Amino acid sequence: MTDEHEILAGSIVLDNTDASEILISNTDIEAIPTEELTTASHTKPVRWQSGKLPYQLEVQAAAEVTQLEPALIHAVIATESGYNPRAVSRKGAFGLMQVMPATAKTMTTVPVRQWSVPQQILWGSRYLKRMVDMFEGDVTLALAAYNAGPAAVKAHQHSIPPFTETRQYVPRVLGYYQSFKARSPQVNH
Repeated sequence: MTDEHEILAGSIVLDNTDASEILISNTDIEAIPTEELTTASHTKPVRWQSGKLPYQLEVQAAAEVTQLEPALIHAVIATESGYNPRAVSRKGAFGLMQVMPATAKTMTTVPVRQWSVPQQILWGSRYLKRMVDMFEGDVTLALAAYNAGPAAVKAHQHSIPPFTETRQYVPRVLGYYQSFKARSPQVNH
């Protein structure tokens, strides 16, 4: 990779060669069953004009409800699912923000797999906001808790747990967050 490309989440790549476009490429689709792939498979890079990220209106609505920055919500979506609303993890997390079914039950009786795109974003954002509030605005710890669970963060003296996945996850989300904030002022409050 050259300086113009930044690996943010495994095989998701942010291409910084053109200031007018955001290029996100997610070529790792092993965690998504083939029959669940959307027609816009993430095997090829997808380009979005700056400020026109997918689900912009839904993210903005969730940001207004939760008082989270849209760039942070976008960063979690990009890291968790590469913008694939039908993504399924090996552990059973589902959708754009990879919410676990047990977590979904704390928010609604509707099963997570039946959530619409706006519901995926709203309820995933509400859970993220719970983590931000629980860790008194510390986004790093909130992201660690979003990934590993709040009990794991608390058990490790309010620090990022020593789990490889979580230690890789947090900087990836923060990388997206900073990139989206810097490149797309329209996605911020």
